[in-house]
Amino acid sequence: MARVILFFLLIPCCLWSQEKFSVDPYFNCELTQTERDSLNRLIKKYTEIISLDSLNKESFFNRGIVWMALGMHHKAYKDFSDVIKLDTSNAVAHYNRALSRSKYGFNFDSCKDLFQAFNLGLLEAKELYQKKCGLYTKQIENHQRNGK
Repeated sequence: MARVILFFLLIPCCLWSQEKFSVDPYFNCELTQTERDSLNRLIKKYTEIISLDSLNKESFFNRGIVWMALGMHHKAYKDFSDVIKLDTSNAVAHYNRALSRSKYGFNFDSCKDLFQAFNLGLLEAKELYQKKCGLYTKQIENHQRNGK
């Protein structure tokens, strides 16, 4: 028993001692290293543009698309949220944020984004909403009716 505990105590020490460790290659394993490098260059480019102009919704949107391509949906979610803060009527940003959220399962929030995208005129959102969000339709409609 003491050996097992000692083994588990040593694992974090070994991991922390590594100089550089990145989990990026494990998010979208279907990408080649060349594709990953190209996408990472785009991330840097959009990040630089955003650092110069924090209201540049196109750069937030494009960086969100690249994060999705890399499989880093939590980062894409943040960028699409920033786009929506800057432009609440961007149907595609609502749709993409819903897709980013849906990687962790269709829940109330992802379905609410799909509903909003459809209400803003994006027909693709309606089909996905009807297919995936049956459990939440009444809640979302009440939420919308009450102005929340």
